[in-house]
Amino acid sequence: MIYVVIQFSCIIYLIFNIQPNQLDWLEYFLLSMAVIIGSIAVINMKFNNLNIIPTLKDNHQLRTHGIYKFIRHPMYTSVLLSCLALVLSNPHWIAQLVMTVLLINLILKSNFEEKLLLKRFKGYSKYRQKTGRFLPFKGY
Repeated sequence: MIYVVIQFSCIIYLIFNIQPNQLDWLEYFLLSMAVIIGSIAVINMKFNNLNIIPTLKDNHQLRTHGIYKFIRHPMYTSVLLSCLALVLSNPHWIAQLVMTVLLINLILKSNFEEKLLLKRFKGYSKYRQKTGRFLPFKGY
């Protein structure tokens, strides 16, 4: 649960400290990519499989198709891209620190989730070796 609290605290801080007049084409591109990746992830995951708390539901199904064929945690990728856009609009050192905390938190949260997935799904280890965590590159 602490992962979720930290995640949303960071996101809320970055949203409330955005500098809209500093948004340029790069920030809009990152926000657009975040929306696209996040939307595809939700569609591929199915709503009954979604869970913001890092636990597995009883009927949890491993998704390895669609965007999950390339990225194991595309919803975290979406969060990171959108928050990066917010940080770029407000390059204050506190915003950069919050972004760093968010990145570390999502790495730790995904590590925790992956331990659960390794225990539940026999093929997860092989799947993990073929896909990237947040970016579509092989490995961990």
